[in-house]
Amino acid sequence: MKNRLTITKLFAALVFVFLSGFKTQQEVIPTQLDWDTHFKAKPDEHSPYVALTATTWQYSYSSTVGRNKLLNIDFKFAAGVEPEKSWVKQNRIIDKKANRQLLNHEQGHVYINFLLLKEGEIVIRNQNYTLTNYKKLIQTTANKVSKYYSDMQSRYDEETKHGADPQAQSQWDDFLRDQMNKLK
Repeated sequence: MKNRLTITKLFAALVFVFLSGFKTQQEVIPTQLDWDTHFKAKPDEHSPYVALTATTWQYSYSSTVGRNKLLNIDFKFAAGVEPEKSWVKQNRIIDKKANRQLLNHEQGHVYINFLLLKEGEIVIRNQNYTLTNYKKLIQTTANKVSKYYSDMQSRYDEETKHGADPQAQSQWDDFLRDQMNKLK
């Protein structure tokens, strides 16, 4: 009886160790902005804008060459809001409607940054790399993807007049919603 309990405990422990080796991939979702949490920097009083959302996108990788000279690249990607660089001039927000509209506009910047994260991950991860081209190809591709979304951030602000044009903002909201739904 004692051996049976020991074997059962050992089997349970092995199952636990085996299963704990598998990590479930958490779904990454874009940050939902909040003035108090994500806008901690002192506002730029010389700026004509009411708010600024600073975002970041980063990638890193490590490479190994196995037997038969097979290249293995392990990528890591991250993106998000930089609260210590983001700011809002609360005294320039006149009412709840203006507050919602401005926060919605700033959220659009976060969505564009999230699209950068996902597109960058897909494009960079799924290229054909060789031992001789992978470093330059990763860098070149990351720069292209980053520039595309940086330009999109600028177009977003220009076309919406930084959120002041409700019709243009609505069109961008629809576009961003559509792009985000494609990721699901």
